[in-house]
Amino acid sequence: MTKGMWQRLALGAAAALLAGSVNAQTATLATDAAGTTYNAVGSGMAKVITAGSKLRVIVRPFGGPDAYLDQLNNNELNFAALSGSTAYLSYNGKNRAKKAYKNLRLLRSGAGGLKVGFIALKDSSITKVSDLRGKRVASDYGGHAVIGRSIAAALASAGLTWKDVKPVPVTGANDGVTALDAGRVDACWASLGQPVIRQLNAAKGVRYLSFVKTDQSLAMLRKMIFPGVKLETVKKNPSIGVQDDIYMITYDAYMVTNKDVPDAVVGQALEGLWAKTDELVKIHRGLSGFTHESAVTEIPMVPYHPAAIAFYKAKGLWTKEAEMANNKF
Repeated sequence: MTKGMWQRLALGAAAALLAGSVNAQTATLATDAAGTTYNAVGSGMAKVITAGSKLRVIVRPFGGPDAYLDQLNNNELNFAALSGSTAYLSYNGKNRAKKAYKNLRLLRSGAGGLKVGFIALKDSSITKVSDLRGKRVASDYGGHAVIGRSIAAALASAGLTWKDVKPVPVTGANDGVTALDAGRVDACWASLGQPVIRQLNAAKGVRYLSFVKTDQSLAMLRKMIFPGVKLETVKKNPSIGVQDDIYMITYDAYMVTNKDVPDAVVGQALEGLWAKTDELVKIHRGLSGFTHESAVTEIPMVPYHPAAIAFYKAKGLWTKEAEMANNKF
């Protein structure tokens, strides 16, 4: 058999394998580790897509986006649940790897999908970000380039830098909370509703620290983190660690895919989400903004997949503003 015949045989086998996976209607969705907000968000997406379509979605947890973005960009994974900030940094090569993941495509946006900030134990003397001066603060957060940028910006909003605190390296999003529980740090970065924080709050009590909201502080946060940052009010709710009305950083959450994922697979995922949106938004507070109306954002951080554009046009959601924003990529 000639070399050319072997190559054609290999290509045919690969095509058959791909066709089989599509016919089986099984897809993978990457998330952060179990116990994190984005694992809960991604698991919720997978659940409703599987229930509402012919597509069976399998969740693949990783230590963070830095651990799976290469695979997603190479079309070795089908979908991922991540923040608008991570999407922006990844697409533009502002991540730790300094790689621009240009194959990322947006499927659906969720308004205010994540609220983040510092937490400390409720009974500590730390009640605001400026109180962190001289304190031990969880740092590094392997797998999450955006967290380091966010912490630096959050400190700067209170007139502090890393030199004003004592950085304590941790591995991932949950490990900062574990270190706080163990007394190894005085404060860590956290998202509202993060499962491990609910556990710590029930056991010891936690306090989310408020940001100061001014035009200047918001402009600085957008410059240091990414352009889609917002500051929103979170009402007092001690049951989740919010001891007073506070301001927290928030930005949209995304479901993303690879540009080469077939239109039919994308369509199945979007149909499943659309059909089960009423159930989706109840699964976790990080999914509460995944309404029909917020599915199309006019400030996307990565371009929409063509099949998603077609889907939202059919639903009457694709606006002239969204088209203009998408054409900028």
